[in-house]
Amino acid sequence: MDVFQIKIDDDRPIQLNVKNYERYTKKSDPFYIIENNKLKYYAICPACKNPIQVINLYVDKKFDENNNKLPLYAKHVKRSVIGVADYLQEAYDNCPMANPNKFGGNEKHRNKKLRNEIVSLIKFYPVVLFNEIRSITGIDFSEKAFGKMINTFIKAEGFYYKYITKYNLPYGFLNMQKSISIYNNKLYPSSIKNELIDNINKSNFFQFNKFHITPKSKDMFCEIVIYLANHKFDKKFESETIEIIIEEKFEEVSNVVYEKTIELNLEKYINTIEKQKRINSLTNNIILE
Repeated sequence: MDVFQIKIDDDRPIQLNVKNYERYTKKSDPFYIIENNKLKYYAICPACKNPIQVINLYVDKKFDENNNKLPLYAKHVKRSVIGVADYLQEAYDNCPMANPNKFGGNEKHRNKKLRNEIVSLIKFYPVVLFNEIRSITGIDFSEKAFGKMINTFIKAEGFYYKYITKYNLPYGFLNMQKSISIYNNKLYPSSIKNELIDNINKSNFFQFNKFHITPKSKDMFCEIVIYLANHKFDKKFESETIEIIIEEKFEEVSNVVYEKTIELNLEKYINTIEKQKRINSLTNNIILE
């Protein structure tokens, strides 16, 4: 995983990098520990509160024997770490970061508390979810399209699916949708916007023209859709990926216009929610007359 926490009572994930880890742990016990004559680094999983170990925080070399770049990541350790956290097997077994459920599964829970947590996030902070799904896909969905997505999610009881948590909600929310038409859509200012423009312009039937995704010819009825697929979990690094796919269709012809594998960011959405809560609280004392 690429997140951590140092407080048992705080489930807000902190993005894992050297700067953040040093800042929050202050490079001190009990997070920096010498074991078997080696300095090791520990923290807390934001979701299950079990101890995790930070790997490759400081490395002497940047690449392994296969010339692959050594990644910085954290993984669960199945034992208690004194001063950091006690290990609880049940919490680990149900941890969405250690044992995520594969997207697309039909397995549901009937936990009202978990259900209400997901529903409350959508009901009270829809703008955060709206902006996040646009950022992930690079598509500037309309409010009408977003409304249809919410209806699909609620009618399908997405809040009961085991694979959907408060950390991965934007991805799970998108994954529950059928292929979404992006005909005549605008693009959202995102890290993949330029890639999308290049690929759409190279497609057979569509172009990005006058800030919209439009057909190259007005004489044909063609479609262009986006969807998420192929969710995968890497047990070694405790990381998750999913593919963004854009496909065009004309009569019996179907082509993939864009395909990109992205890693799920499990800290951005929930931390944006927490920031929104703090901002909202600033106006609590204002009285309307």
